[in-house]
Formats: sequence, C-alpha cells, structure tokens
Amino acid sequence: MLDAQHLMWTQIAAAVSVLLFGLMLFSLVRTWRLLQAARGWDKVEGIITVSRVDQPATHASDDRNDARPIIRYRYQAGGQELESDKIFVGGPTITTRVLAAKLAGRYPVGAHVDVYVDPKQPTETLLEPAEAQNVAALVAFAIVLGFIAATLTAHSLAGRVLYADKGVPLFAFALPIIVLVGGVFLVAEYVRTRRLASASLRWPTTAGRITRCDVIEEIIEEKTDHDDKPTTTELRHRYQVALRYAYRVGKRDFIGTEVDWGGTMISGFREVAEKAAARYHPGQNVKVYYDPDQPGQAVLEPASREGALGPLIGAAVCAIVGGSFLTILIKVGFA
Repeated sequence: MLDAQHLMWTQIAAAVSVLLFGLMLFSLVRTWRLLQAARGWDKVEGIITVSRVDQPATHASDDRNDARPIIRYRYQAGGQELESDKIFVGGPTITTRVLAAKLAGRYPVGAHVDVYVDPKQPTETLLEPAEAQNVAALVAFAIVLGFIAATLTAHSLAGRVLYADKGVPLFAFALPIIVLVGGVFLVAEYVRTRRLASASLRWPTTAGRITRCDVIEEIIEEKTDHDDKPTTTELRHRYQVALRYAYRVGKRDFIGTEVDWGGTMISGFREVAEKAAARYHPGQNVKVYYDPDQPGQAVLEPASREGALGPLIGAAVCAIVGGSFLTILIKVGFA
C-alpha cells in the first residue's frame, strides 16, 4: 500500500496528467476542425514581403531545432490591406536550419501567392490550409500522456502500485506498448506516402525550370561522456542536396523543392550527395507533376521509390524491439 504522502503525490500527478491529456485532446480536436474549416475559406491574392531564416547567434550544430522560417505576406480582405505570417494550421515551428531554409525557399520575396482568408475574421489566414504542423507529434504525445494518466489514476484509486501476478509493475508495460504504437504511426506514414505517390502519377504536369541544385554541408555537434575523462565534442559533417525549381500553374508562380516521395537524401559523404545533385543543373527544363487541388505541392519523379521503405524499416524495428520487450514482460509477469 502507498503511505499517505506517496498516495497524495500520486493523486496530484494523476490529476495533472489527466488535465494535460484533456488539453492535448482539445488541441487535436481544435486543429482538426480548423483544417476542415480552412478548406472552405476565401482565396485572395497576396505577395511575399519577407522570407528568411531566424536562428540564434549561438547556433553551433545544424542538428539542433533552433531555427525558424520567417515568412510574411500582404493581402487585401474586407477592404483593408493586411499582413500575416501564418503558413500552416498550428503556426510556424522551430526546426533545423536546413528545413527552415527549405520552407523559406518555397516563398521568395516578391512571389505572388494564394492566401486563404477566414471570411468571418479576415486577419486569420493560411497559405497551405491542407497542411498542419506537428499533428503526428501531438497524437503521439497524447497517447503517451494517456498511458501515464491511466496508470497513475489506477494507482490512485487502488491506493497502491499495481503489479502483475509475478511482481512486475504494470507501468513497465507502457514502454513497449508506446514503441509498438510508434511502429503503427510509421506504417501509416508509409501507406500515406505510397498513396500520394500513386496519385501523383495521375496529376497534371507543367513545364518547370531548375533554379538551384547544389550540395549543403551540415555540421553536427556530437558530445561524448566518459566516466574518467572530460566530455569531448566531435564535429561530424553530412551532406544533402538543395533543389529548387520554378513552375507556373494558371496565373501563379510556384517554387518546388521535392524530387520524389522518398524524402531528402542525407549522406555522410560529399561524393554521394554530389552524384545525386549532378542529375539536375540550374536552367534545366523539367516536367513538374503538381496536385491540382494544391498546386504548391509538386514532385519531379513521382514513380521513384528511392527511400520509400524508410518508414517501413523503422516500423519493423519498432515491432521487433517493442514486441520482444512486451513478450518478455508478459512471460516474467504472468507465466
């Protein structure tokens, strides 16, 4: 049994966890409703006035999430000239320098864009109403909080730590279950990507032109702790291709950054990245496949399966690790 003090702290922790879980669910429902509503917002013309990456002067490693894309645009709505910086549902996100630069590269200063405006509140706008930032992370975090809240609540109601038949605490089962849930998310991402790739083969095409294709070098800071030695810092280099291509749909100009649906290729060898970059060169004419419903979403090689198995491999690892750990706990706890 838990003594009075431990029971009190368990009850407080359970209450906080339940509150956070409820807030997370509320945020998810609100995000989903906003995504649905934004699809029907009015569309007006806007122009990009600011496009840059904001990162701290102390930036030391390109692997850190310490950069933010700053994108601002002007538009007219309700008889007023307004300005906004909202791109996705959920607002701008803190990310790595390279990913922030990739987003900023899609919206260069002076570009004319479609601005989706809430007819009831003209100051509420989006450039990409079908996209949302950090939704998968919110769902994963909500599941973790749900497990924690359920476990602490059960302990609070029972007045003791709950154990399996053989003395294994029940909260130990949460970790492998969370890993397995992560595997489910990866499988869902693989299925989503393959469906998108299949659909993009039927997308309309337009003429495009490569505006940039070079190799980005990232410097990654890795710290190693030793028991009997001071912490050492090692700088590791990795490389990826920075691609930009311009295309036009109707009266709008767009900048694309994706070659295929396999994600950005990252290599520890410059030669590998340079070989990938050599496939395209500035000024080269290309065929661009674009989503007719969201012309800003485009790809050059929709049939390519390069890198497509990444999420599936990650899901297999989660299944093996989580499944093995869960099997061991079940045998130890109930056998």
